[in-house]
Amino acid sequence: MHFKAKNVAALQTLLGGWPDRMRVEIDPNLGVSAKTVGDLRKISAWPENLAITTPPDPAHGDIIKVSRATHSSRYAPKP
Repeated sequence: MHFKAKNVAALQTLLGGWPDRMRVEIDPNLGVSAKTVGDLRKISAWPENLAITTPPDPAHGDIIKVSRATHSSRYAPKP
């Protein structure tokens, strides 16, 4: 799933069910640095132009990806 988080609260909602140790892949030059979901949860500022791509199921153990939102995408649910 591809989500565009508007702020830190929306990001926290998106990351709610994912394990802290799950790896995160961030495109270069985005101004955000994190290696794991736990690191992403500690971020205090979230640029509105970034999007999160999550795997279909937490049991898969895939990677969460952070990239620049290049088109209209689904917004995260309200917290």
